[in-house]
Amino acid sequence: MQVNSVEKLFEKTLAESDLSVKQQRVLKASLELFSAQGFDRTTSSEIAARAGVAEGTVFKQFKTKQGILNAILQPFIVQVVPMAFEEFFQEVKVNTFANFETFITYLIKDRMTFAMENQRQIKIFIQEIIRNPQLIELVGDRWQLLIQGNLSRIFDRFKQNGEIIAWSTSRIMQYMASTMMGYVMPRIIMETDQSFDIDQASQEAVAFLMRGLAPSN
Repeated sequence: MQVNSVEKLFEKTLAESDLSVKQQRVLKASLELFSAQGFDRTTSSEIAARAGVAEGTVFKQFKTKQGILNAILQPFIVQVVPMAFEEFFQEVKVNTFANFETFITYLIKDRMTFAMENQRQIKIFIQEIIRNPQLIELVGDRWQLLIQGNLSRIFDRFKQNGEIIAWSTSRIMQYMASTMMGYVMPRIIMETDQSFDIDQASQEAVAFLMRGLAPSN
């Protein structure tokens, strides 16, 4: 099972952008520092030192520290998250799932692992999206795009086979996402993975979802 690094995916989006090499280094250094010590505790001099540029270069393009954060979040939502999901879908394609329980066991464990491996970067995103209604709207739009296509077809097959309730894919994914977040969100916010058994947590989540998504008699 492959778990993708948010930082590596972010580096890829930077390399494909129109930003200069120095600007890319500023954003990469900022993400590393924001993740390690928090947005408020990171100074422009620390960003400049990590990026290997003059302090004036830090704000030449991005103007303020908030501008730097916005420049990180925009590609995170528009490119990094879809890339992470697309790579996950590619993994799903090469696996044969005998039934719905096998499928969601794989999905839940894979995404829980992804979240815990990238918890510091995800925490930045969570904190900012709470404060910024525009980001919430953008995430909602991207979410709808992500659940259409490949994922929707997978769920349609299980619905047609009578394995799960005939809800919309969007409603099923909201139900599954909220269940997963109940396990990982407290640990991401508190920045701890101590005593968190992903195998046990994913088994509990799957048992709950199998009952909740069972077809009506």
